[in-house]
Amino acid sequence: MRTPRLPSRRFLVLAVGACAVSGGVLLFAQTRRDSGAAGKPAYLNSIEPVAAAPAQAGSRGEVRKQAVQAVSRPVTLRLTGSLAADEKSDVGCNVGGMVLKTYVERGSVVKKGDLLVQLDPRDNQYALDEGQCAAEELRVRLGLDEAAEFDVNKVPEVEAAKLALQLAESNYRRSEKLKAKNAIALGDAEQFETDYRSAVHRHRLTVLVAKQMYRSYRSALTHLVTLRKALDDCSIRAPYDGWITERCVGEGEHVIAIFPGAKLVTMMRIDPLRLSLTVPEQEMAAIKAGQTVTFRSDAFPDKRFTGTVRYVTPAVAAESRSLCVEAMVPNPDAVLRPGLFVTAELQLDKRQSELYVPQAAVRSRGDVAAVFVVRGGIICEQIVSLGEAAAGDIRVTSGLAAGEMVVTTPELVRDGDPE
Repeated sequence: MRTPRLPSRRFLVLAVGACAVSGGVLLFAQTRRDSGAAGKPAYLNSIEPVAAAPAQAGSRGEVRKQAVQAVSRPVTLRLTGSLAADEKSDVGCNVGGMVLKTYVERGSVVKKGDLLVQLDPRDNQYALDEGQCAAEELRVRLGLDEAAEFDVNKVPEVEAAKLALQLAESNYRRSEKLKAKNAIALGDAEQFETDYRSAVHRHRLTVLVAKQMYRSYRSALTHLVTLRKALDDCSIRAPYDGWITERCVGEGEHVIAIFPGAKLVTMMRIDPLRLSLTVPEQEMAAIKAGQTVTFRSDAFPDKRFTGTVRYVTPAVAAESRSLCVEAMVPNPDAVLRPGLFVTAELQLDKRQSELYVPQAAVRSRGDVAAVFVVRGGIICEQIVSLGEAAAGDIRVTSGLAAGEMVVTTPELVRDGDPE
């Protein structure tokens, strides 16, 4: 007869555990039945008030509201443009010669009249000296005093011709009287008459020659002015205040003045600067000289610059249907440089209403911005489009109307809450 096998220890542990679970289920069911009329269990009552706390009256902080503000501002036209120098010059020369010395380099700041390049002046100096000698010779021959006016009768040659004429005329008059008395030979009388007529012609010719000589003297003086200018032109000077952008010649280089396109130095004036803007065709009627332009550059993101419209192109570009406008921008500290790309705002002579709300009222989730607005006693979440911010407020371009109340403490409310 086989002896009965006793259960193993592992089986006994599993059996005891199953009984405990069954008892717990029965106890839980009994507890739910017993508490049906008395209310929820204590551990559930301790959790539910926390979840329902936002819905209880007086549980949230003070909800602040503010009306959407409508502000009347001038219409601003946003444009792009670039800066250019007020003046840019390829400085050349009127005379040729060898470069004796250069006084500037790229980036040099010069004032009007400063010496840039010096050409060898010796050839021009010799020509000037020769011209001065020729003019002085004519002046002495004419017997001119530099401070006196020209009088042809005071020219020595004219005075001598005049004396000869007076003598010939006197002899001729005397011979005519003697001829009437038959007291002179006929041949001698004719000789005196011939001498007189010759003296008249010599005097007239001398006067004409003296006048011609005076004209030559005046021409020599004018030529001296040209020679002095040629000597001065050997010193190349700055035509205005500006910056040197390029030096094109070096010492010892020979410059030919008549060579087309020849230049010694390139310079530009950057105070003021010219701001060139392209205005759309539909806005051309609102553009006038004297309007204010404000602009920014990526080179100076924290600075804002101002200019004034000075020039408006009279014609619209056919290819782009746009108008070119130039504004003058003061640049006394040379902060801005030609060639910079800028984004500009041009104030027009008309106004528009803009809506502003406090920045604290706006909630952003990525690229989406929203505010809580009170409508019909209910707080509603409203998606809005935003513009620029200024002094704690931000511009709303769509989604709201003037006078609507927005919540400035959005962290205390939710969409659908009562006011």
